Amino acid sequence: MSYRLKEDEGFSEGIKRIVLEQLDDALDNLKPTVRNKDEAIHDARVSIKKIRAVLRLIRDSLGKQIYKEEDTAYRDAARTLSSVRDSAALLEIVGKLIEHFSEQLSHGAFASVLTPLRQSKRKQLQDQKKAMRDTATALRQARKRVSDWPESGHHQSLTVGLKRVFKAGRTDFATAYHQPSIETFHEWRKQVKHLLYQTRVLRPLWKTMMKALTAELKTLGGYLSDDHDLAILREKVSAQLEQSKNRTEIEALVALIDQRRNELQLSAKALGERIYTEHPRAFVTRYETYWQTLRSEVQDDPIVLG
Repeated sequence: MSYRLKEDEGFSEGIKRIVLEQLDDALDNLKPTVRNKDEAIHDARVSIKKIRAVLRLIRDSLGKQIYKEEDTAYRDAARTLSSVRDSAALLEIVGKLIEHFSEQLSHGAFASVLTPLRQSKRKQLQDQKKAMRDTATALRQARKRVSDWPESGHHQSLTVGLKRVFKAGRTDFATAYHQPSIETFHEWRKQVKHLLYQTRVLRPLWKTMMKALTAELKTLGGYLSDDHDLAILREKVSAQLEQSKNRTEIEALVALIDQRRNELQLSAKALGERIYTEHPRAFVTRYETYWQTLRSEVQDDPIVLG
C-alpha cells in the first residue's frame, strides 16, 4: 500500500485506492483486539486526517454537497477518537517536555501533574472501547460511499485543490503571527498538515522536489503540533493552580511550557517563511511545469486518465 499516486493508474482510480487503503488501515486499528489502544487510536486519527487532505484535493470534482457531507463525517469520526485520548496525549506531552529540559530537571519532576493524568488514563479504557466501536461503524459506512464518488477529473481540478490549501496555509501563517492565539496557530497547523499529505499523494509529479517539500512540511507540522499540545497542557495545568498544593511545581512547569512554545514558534516562523514565500499562483504554476515534464516522460500519460 502507498499513500501516493502511481504512474500506471488513472487519477480518479488512484484517489479512490488511496482513500480505501486509509479506511482499511483505520479500521484495522479500531478492532477491539488491539492491545495498545492509545497508539491504535492515534494511528486511526492519522488515517482520517490523510483522507480529509485528499478530500480537499478533489473538492471541486466531488461537488460542494458531497464534499461537505464527507468532510463532516470524517471530522466527526476524528473528534470521537480525540475525546478519549486526552490523558494519554497529555502524558506524552509532559514526557517530551521533561526530555527536552532533562539537564535542568531533577528525577521525578512534575509528579503532582503526572499522577492524576495516569489515573485518568486508566479510567478512560471503557470510553475508548465505545469510541472505537462507534468510529469503526461510521468508517465502514463511509467506505461504502467511496465507490459512488464522481470521477476526480484531470490535473486541473487537482491544481485548484492544491492552490486552495497552499493559499489558506499562507494566509493562516500570517494570521498566526499577527494575532497569536491557540486558535490561529491551530488553524495554520491544520493547513500545513493538509498540504503535507497532499504532497505525499502527488510525489510522482516530481519526486525530488516533492520529497524536499514534504520533508520541510513534516518538520513544520511537528513544530506546530508540539506547540498546540503544549498550549492545551498549559491550559489544563493552569486551571489546577488554585487548588494545587504544589503551586511552585506547576508554576515551574508553566514557565517551561512557555519557553518551549517560544522556541517552537520561532522555528516554525523561519520554516514557514521559506515554504510560503511564493505567491499561490506561482506555487501552482511551478507544479504545473513539473506535471508537463512528467507528461513528456511517461508514455500515454497514465496519471491524467480518469
